[in-house]
Amino acid sequence: MQATAKNYLPSIVCALTPILCYIVARPYAEIGVGDDWSYVKTAQVLVQTGHISYNGWEAAMLGWQLFWGALFIKLFGFSFTAVRLSTVIEGMAMAFIMQRAFVRAGMNSWNATLATMTFVLSPLCFPLVFTFMSDVPGVLCIVVCLYMCLRALRAKSERSAMAWICLAALLNAVGGTARQIAWLGVLVMVPSTLWLLRRSRRVLAVGVLSCTAGVGIVVAAMRWFARQPYTIPESLIPGKIDLRSLELLGIFGLSAIGNLALLALPLLLMFAGSLRTWSRRAATLFAAGCLCLAVLGVVLIHTRGGYKEVVSFVHVFIIFVFDYMTNSTFERLDTIAAQAIHFSIAGASLRVLLAAMVWVGILGIVTCLFAGGRGRKAPPEPVTAISWQKLGIVLGPFSIAYFVLLASIQLKAAVFDRYLMPLLALLLLVLGRYYQQRMKTNLPLACVLLIVVFGAFGIAATHDEFSLYRGYVTTIDEIRSAGAPATAILGPWEFEGWTQIEKVGYVNDSRIQVPQGAYVPRPASLFPASCHMLLAASPNAPSVHAEDRWEVNFLNLTPVIEPVYAILLDPRECDGQIAFAPVTYRTWVAPHVNSIDVVRLSPSFPQ
Repeated sequence: MQATAKNYLPSIVCALTPILCYIVARPYAEIGVGDDWSYVKTAQVLVQTGHISYNGWEAAMLGWQLFWGALFIKLFGFSFTAVRLSTVIEGMAMAFIMQRAFVRAGMNSWNATLATMTFVLSPLCFPLVFTFMSDVPGVLCIVVCLYMCLRALRAKSERSAMAWICLAALLNAVGGTARQIAWLGVLVMVPSTLWLLRRSRRVLAVGVLSCTAGVGIVVAAMRWFARQPYTIPESLIPGKIDLRSLELLGIFGLSAIGNLALLALPLLLMFAGSLRTWSRRAATLFAAGCLCLAVLGVVLIHTRGGYKEVVSFVHVFIIFVFDYMTNSTFERLDTIAAQAIHFSIAGASLRVLLAAMVWVGILGIVTCLFAGGRGRKAPPEPVTAISWQKLGIVLGPFSIAYFVLLASIQLKAAVFDRYLMPLLALLLLVLGRYYQQRMKTNLPLACVLLIVVFGAFGIAATHDEFSLYRGYVTTIDEIRSAGAPATAILGPWEFEGWTQIEKVGYVNDSRIQVPQGAYVPRPASLFPASCHMLLAASPNAPSVHAEDRWEVNFLNLTPVIEPVYAILLDPRECDGQIAFAPVTYRTWVAPHVNSIDVVRLSPSFPQ
């Protein structure tokens, strides 16, 4: 496949999207956002000491991401904005390579561009591009591995194939040091590609050696990480599996399907055109599916104790349609104070509409798969396109292994929707190419409209989120200017974590094993009931089940905090007296003017 400068223009457009949106959304704030306060501190210490020093919050190795962030600190001086700019550059590279990988997988340039823009502008990916989290580096590593595997499959010579497969294995081994789950590239995706290239002994031999070297890098990196002080060990072996665990796995599976379906809606809904070819066979399949659900409901009635089980059964599907497809999909944005920005509190009509659109798209795909639905006849696949069989061998084992690992994590802790980003990218690839083959040559302009709508939501949400955090910075500065130390300030939790590692060097997490005795239990304190949600742990606090997460007190992880003032979005919390004038910040979504209050905690509050 010959690529000219003109062929790269859509890739460049995709790559420029994050930086252009950066100018619009203004995503800067000199405070931690999500988990990146810990990662930013590690990068800062790397610049200061020349060594990687973890601080009790990281389960991700971070690896090359730290050195990349440290480079921006050296170039621009330390600030959260400078470090996060490094992730923006990674997001640009991710978008460029993703578009090229989609083209190499058989999509035409238009469809590959729209699929890439769907991913980049999705409310799942877009806000993460402007933080120093490890999700974007992880996706970048996987996309690079996929691109190189596809290049190896279409190489015109053995030497070229050997070069691509060697690069895929070694770069993924190094790249996975930022986010360990990305190592599934060298562990699964590259071996799957080698299976397709097994007829060439030279390519196979070089590939096996490269994979062996890559696995060696993985093992060495894991052993090194396990010995580092103040790291959080993670085991892939689930604990006891009981009925509760199986229930969690079932809910996790439904939520993952719902998340992916909603996020892929701009492409998924385009299959609705196939419903015009609705046939007797398609209707039969649909009726058979409904009958299976009805039979299952009857079985539950007779085996589990009556109609309550049916209600529970229906509730699971309601969760699938409404909660997991419209609530948890935007988990990263649930801290935004503007009440209309989060789908979980959007009007019921909007949520029903989104769920209906997803089901229409799924039904359209089913029609294509089983009823031969076809719009205007598409031209034959280009000779350079990789066959579905080969593409399935490259993507299938990787996707299964990735999903199994997430399920294993779910049995021990919570799996957040951002973990699904690699699977979303692969889903968009499959949807885009399948539409091109079975429906029409190019995705319609309606797809562009949906991408714009989802992108507008992501941009507005990101703007409002960072506007809130800039308000936090102003509020903290006001308290500090009154003479209060950082340790006297309660909230936001990212600031508490930053203060903890600034004062002590690490977060007081009971899971820390090196060095022994690092964890020091904090004396039990009775906090006002109205402070419960404010004091609740962040999602990464130790907890076995997601619903138990809020029972853990974040102050246990930050014993250096001796709260005197509480920063609140609702001044009625914590039973205290307003200490300062409210700090206002503006959002694009109503209510446009919001306030942050500071409460001086009552004397009954333990200090």
